Amino acid sequence: MKKIVLALSVAGFAMNTFAAHTEDDIKKALTSDLDKCFIAVHKKYEGHIVSLEREVEDGQAVYEFDVKTKDGKEIEIECNVATAELADEEVEVAKDDKKFTSAVKISAEEAEKIALENTPGKVLEKEYAFEGDLPVYEFDIYSEKIGHEVEVEINGVTGEIMETEIEIYDIGNDG
Repeated sequence: MKKIVLALSVAGFAMNTFAAHTEDDIKKALTSDLDKCFIAVHKKYEGHIVSLEREVEDGQAVYEFDVKTKDGKEIEIECNVATAELADEEVEVAKDDKKFTSAVKISAEEAEKIALENTPGKVLEKEYAFEGDLPVYEFDIYSEKIGHEVEVEINGVTGEIMETEIEIYDIGNDG
């Protein structure tokens, strides 16, 4: 009987200890650059982070989060590792999304050709999105020369390469 009372006392103490932590306590413990970016993304979007990529863009380290929001949208947003500032927000859409197909002036095939001319390799993934009102194509290309995936973003109206990022690693499933 003493063992049962002792076990219940320890369990009650442990539960009270965990319950005593507030969201502020948790935020104080989250101090890495990734933690700060996670907090910034979570503060802006309630939902579920489905994937995370560490990338290099123009010599700057960034985290790219894919978030499934509570209202069902799929958002891709980048966070600067050094500053935890959010940028480059995209709302992903299906390739046959009517708003997207009526807004683009170049086809997915033309955009892919431009991306592969910039970064020769194998296309592993294609995404269709809006940055604000601008339709964009995004291609993840494995570059054997670099030994990493390279994300190439193409302006869906002009065909211009908007950005190129080297993917260092990714966690989760954004597909």
